[in-house]
Amino acid sequence: MKKLCISFFAFCTLAILTFTLVACSKPAPLELSEEQAVFYNSWLQNIKDDTPINKISILGSHDSGTSQMTSVIKQMTSTQSLTIGEQLKYGCRYFDIRVNKKKNGELNIFHDIDTSGVNFFEIANDIVNFIKTNTSEFLVLDFQHFKNNSQKDVIDALKTTGIANYAIQNNSQAEDIDFVSSLTLSDMRGKVIIVWGSNEAYSEDYPFLFRRNNDSCTIDKAVLDSLYISSDNKKASDKFISETLPKYMEHIVQKEKGLTVLQGQLTSPSIGNLKKLEDGHNQSMSGYVREIENNQTNLQKINIIMRDFVGSDLEKSNSVLHINLAKGIVKDSAIANFEKLTKKQ
Repeated sequence: MKKLCISFFAFCTLAILTFTLVACSKPAPLELSEEQAVFYNSWLQNIKDDTPINKISILGSHDSGTSQMTSVIKQMTSTQSLTIGEQLKYGCRYFDIRVNKKKNGELNIFHDIDTSGVNFFEIANDIVNFIKTNTSEFLVLDFQHFKNNSQKDVIDALKTTGIANYAIQNNSQAEDIDFVSSLTLSDMRGKVIIVWGSNEAYSEDYPFLFRRNNDSCTIDKAVLDSLYISSDNKKASDKFISETLPKYMEHIVQKEKGLTVLQGQLTSPSIGNLKKLEDGHNQSMSGYVREIENNQTNLQKINIIMRDFVGSDLEKSNSVLHINLAKGIVKDSAIANFEKLTKKQ
């Protein structure tokens, strides 16, 4: 009995220590030069106004709001080490946001079983503060998963925080997918487009919500496709790149309309540290992104590229942004500087 008590005490001590280390440790963002900071903060000002938004190559983040998870399993559920406000400073313009509703009505971020994430209003404030002061930019906010019936509360929060004031709306007679496909960068500067993983997006009451597809992309005329096959993303990095990404790219190439997301992150096949998993995948994945420029078919179709741990190195941003040069959509006056700041590190 004494040994059991000691073992239990040791377990509790370890759990408390783990919680303390996880809750308090947060990597410092990479230091940017003044020139880099200005560039990443407003890189879309260098893109031609008449460019359709689904022809721009955009860096996106997976499970974007998970940097501030506080549970003891944070290492297994956090796919980002920077807040959304910090990721914006590294040129990220697509965010995968998943919101839980607590028993007390509070809205916060979750990932799978971990519901210990930051309050949603903190994220909303970062988004509003950015978009109202960076009017050359636009954001894609992808609310793809909800927990505990949080959908209506999130809609209310979009209104009260002011995000809805910056959201593009389809007030035309066109179907959503045709409307979104017609949007140019000029239409979207200083705005956000909100895509929604639930049926509220079909309601005329919410013209600022646009339906996203499900993981297997079986919903007709959804405005955003983000094909995800769990077993494929659980492959080792080399097999994921050689076997899965060509499959995902083929799906994207076949899409004629709407926004598309290439999911470039790995999913852990078992309990493990997601940062270590990404560290072993990062260089090869960024290399794959660089090679997209050498395939004209893929080059013209690639839109959003989603990554884990945005801002962990500059190549993660640069490999995506540089694609826009190969597409020929960077303003002539900005080509030299754009090339300099997005070259391989």
